[in-house]
Amino acid sequence: MDKLFSKLRIGEKIGLGFALVGLLFVGVVWHDRQTLQGVLGDYQQLQGFGLRKSLALEIEIELAAVRDAEKGFLLDRREAFAEEASRRLQNLRDKVAALAAVDQDSRQTADSLLALVTTYQKSFDTVAEAWRVMGLDENTGLQGAFRKNVHRLQELSAGYNVDRLYTLLLQIRRSEKDIALRQDPAYRERVRKLLAELQQAVETSELQTPVRQQLLSELAAYASTFEPYAESALKAGNINGGKGPFRDAAHRIEALLKAYHVANLEASVLQLRRREKDFLLRGDDSYPPMVVEIATTIRAQIAASALSNADKALLTGLLQDYQRDFLALVAQSASISVLTREMNEAAERIAPLVKQNVDQANQMMAARLAEIEVSSAASVRGSLIVMACAIALAIIFALAITTRIVRPVRQMAGLLDDLAYGRPTSHVPTVSDGRDEINAMGESLNALVDHRMTFLRWWKESMDEVSARRELLQAGSDEEKDEAMKDLRAATIAKLQQLNAIRGRLLQHGERVREVSQRIQAAPGSVSAADATALEHAALAMATLFEVLAREDAPAAEDMPAAASTPTSSA
Repeated sequence: MDKLFSKLRIGEKIGLGFALVGLLFVGVVWHDRQTLQGVLGDYQQLQGFGLRKSLALEIEIELAAVRDAEKGFLLDRREAFAEEASRRLQNLRDKVAALAAVDQDSRQTADSLLALVTTYQKSFDTVAEAWRVMGLDENTGLQGAFRKNVHRLQELSAGYNVDRLYTLLLQIRRSEKDIALRQDPAYRERVRKLLAELQQAVETSELQTPVRQQLLSELAAYASTFEPYAESALKAGNINGGKGPFRDAAHRIEALLKAYHVANLEASVLQLRRREKDFLLRGDDSYPPMVVEIATTIRAQIAASALSNADKALLTGLLQDYQRDFLALVAQSASISVLTREMNEAAERIAPLVKQNVDQANQMMAARLAEIEVSSAASVRGSLIVMACAIALAIIFALAITTRIVRPVRQMAGLLDDLAYGRPTSHVPTVSDGRDEINAMGESLNALVDHRMTFLRWWKESMDEVSARRELLQAGSDEEKDEAMKDLRAATIAKLQQLNAIRGRLLQHGERVREVSQRIQAAPGSVSAADATALEHAALAMATLFEVLAREDAPAAEDMPAAASTPTSSA
């Protein structure tokens, strides 16, 4: 780690510290961004659940509107309700398509809904078309067809209803005979009155115009011939057996009435209409057989009448067409009942699915809200932990980098203090080939300490040698000479040891110079500032050591004063 930090300058260390702290806070910001993205994703998911619920409610509303339009069509049978139902169904399809775009679960639900809506729409269209065939009102479809036939039959039946006319004719004939029997003028007045009623009844009847005119003509003939007969019968009692032109006219009138008389035809037709309307009103299956039975009775009445074959064929044909169309309407009504039931079943399958979709959206939203609350609390705790760790790591990085800068400065301050007030024995720890300015200061300070120690030791050894030589020269006895020689030998050995140490240091500086030269040779033309400084320091150190060695070559006599002065000045 020290070697790594020595490769960095102080500014680079400070920049690295700020970069590390910045990276930590970038990591914190990234973590916060991820948290915010998670919150945004949760919000979007909740929004999707809300949209799903909203669309489900809109689908439910549209379905209710479709059912209302359907009921309106079935009750009033108006095309406007069918068009409204089709428009609402299209809106319902659009809502289902929007639901399918929310998420995968919604897409599955939407597919099921779309299939059911398609089935319902086909059923509704089939029911609507069946009602169009049956008749949306009394004038269209099968209903209009049989109604047209029965109206024509009813009109014709009124033209064959001569019961009252025949009754009046019989009353006239009875009063006519009473005149002959009783010769009472009151019966003549009664005949006149009944003739007036019969004439008025013929005029207001629904008989065919030629028949009505023929009857009126015969009535006029009867009236004109009846008066002479009545006068003769009342005065002379001459009745001629009750015969005469009036009697022939009465017979012709009776023949005409019998030729256009079908007993109870109009009543039977009215009874037929009653049972028809009962079925249309109630839809009870017991009424169609009644209609068929009454139609059979009417056909029997027509067949038993004195009508012409053409009139019988006309009435029978109208009755047959009516019966055919009515039975077709009955069959269509049964088909509509089945189709309506199928349509209701399809609609009833849609409603639970829509409700299930709403309930599912509510449940998923509630569950997701609970999960978001838990994850939000965990995210808050995680953010606090990340922030605390970032702050702790920032403090650790700051302390580590600051310590790497401050500790060698503090050591150099202590070493400088030793240089100023004592004899330093330690060195500042350094790393070779380091780029750190403080490392370079430490190397320079270590070199200063080494030079100072070298000069001091050299000065001390030189002084010891000078003292030993002086004592040798001043020794008077052999013992003193031996002692002096021993001291001189010790001093000489110490100087040799120091010379060996200087030699070793020269070898170190030489090795450093060799390494730098090898790097220069490996990259010719480029010399780094660090290599240039290393060469400079090695050259200066070698020059200093060579200066020490140069002083060793001076004469011993000159060494004494030099040795006495040089260390002092160096110190």
